[in-house]
Amino acid sequence: MIVKQREIPLVILKLEALLRRLPPHHPKIPLIKEEISKRKAGFKGETSIDFPLGFLNDKRYYILHDLRLPDANRYFQMDTLILSLKFALILEVKNISGILHFDTIYNQLFRNKDGEESVFPCPIVQVNRQENQLKKWFAENGLG
Repeated sequence: MIVKQREIPLVILKLEALLRRLPPHHPKIPLIKEEISKRKAGFKGETSIDFPLGFLNDKRYYILHDLRLPDANRYFQMDTLILSLKFALILEVKNISGILHFDTIYNQLFRNKDGEESVFPCPIVQVNRQENQLKKWFAENGLG
């Protein structure tokens, strides 16, 4: 059962509103369009998981999309959290094309696309941090 629906991220809506309000020849328009494109690709990646999740038994699994929980003085966010009576599963979805290499020594993700190499933060580190934060949140809320 989907307990928390996925929504278009507020940052995408804000960037699109900003773009509509800028004069047509504003020098920042290309940068804003590039940021919108990156964020929409990420959102598309997150929504791509919705179809296979639709096959889960509604009575056995609870699905929470774009979940934001408090952690001390800040918050942490997970793309999707699946809960059952036996486990909690964090899904962090990335929409990155090209050939990917996970460097677990330096905790980086390298992408080679069309001969160009890019470096990203390692999503494994991100999920490990989310796991620790979620365990802490469960314990603080009497669920651990």
